[in-house]
Amino acid sequence: MILPPPVRPGGTIGVVAPGGAVAADALEEGVAGLEALGFRVRLGAHVLERRRYLAGSAEKRCADLASMLADPEIGAVVCARGGYGTSHLLPLLDPALLASRPKLVVGYSDVSPLLGWIIERCGVVALHGPMVATDLAQGLSERAATRFVELLGSPGAPWREPIAGVVSGGVATGRLVGGCLSSLAALLGTPYAVETAGAVLFLEDVAERPYRVDRMLTHLRLAGKLDAVAAVVLGSFAGCDGGGADLVAEVFADFFAGAPYPVVTGFPAGHLSENLPLMLGLPVRVDADSGWVEALAT
Repeated sequence: MILPPPVRPGGTIGVVAPGGAVAADALEEGVAGLEALGFRVRLGAHVLERRRYLAGSAEKRCADLASMLADPEIGAVVCARGGYGTSHLLPLLDPALLASRPKLVVGYSDVSPLLGWIIERCGVVALHGPMVATDLAQGLSERAATRFVELLGSPGAPWREPIAGVVSGGVATGRLVGGCLSSLAALLGTPYAVETAGAVLFLEDVAERPYRVDRMLTHLRLAGKLDAVAAVVLGSFAGCDGGGADLVAEVFADFFAGAPYPVVTGFPAGHLSENLPLMLGLPVRVDADSGWVEALAT
């Protein structure tokens, strides 16, 4: 995997909206949050466009992203927000653009398909992390902000986090892939489906009822995406209990019962959590027996 050049405070970050329409006030607050971390900010030309529920046409959203990737003054690109529509861009983007000028692209939620495209089609790592008009507008925790700045400045930096819960024990190492469960499930059967063989699969989501979480996990299993994983790390599933405090936990316990690989829960990344940044495409070690998930130094 290609590690992009570091971006440190004082560098310029580009902001684009690859999917859903963006609220101007939230964008303004998030830009202030980036500036408070010491970065200069440049907005995409169409970041506040609106076409129904989208941030403009697919062509305009793609043009903004391509422009930021090609601009040598832009050190990294942080998405304004998720929201449906990012998958529209995948057939329009040229992998050579990012492979020739590697830089970090940051986001999560419905940006997950784009992050997967970057690591698989371009061979460049991508940062599953805070977005401008959501997390940064609301304010990052001190720990999340520190790690965000650290990973922008050193994409291969190691980190270590304790595990909240264990469904299946064991120890495994593999490159980290994944993101929002519903966005990944929607790509199954397409050329852009997540590649999981030998990988540590990270999954998170928000406001999905337990039966829908079960259905999407089953879809992954029936598509063969759980046959050869090294491990599964489950992040935030905020608002997914459907009125029962333990229902989604029961889904995970039943679904992964007897799994021949480590499965851990409650990792603080994803919607409505601390959303600690994760570098996709690089190796991590899951030690469910000792209670840690850690990124390995690169």
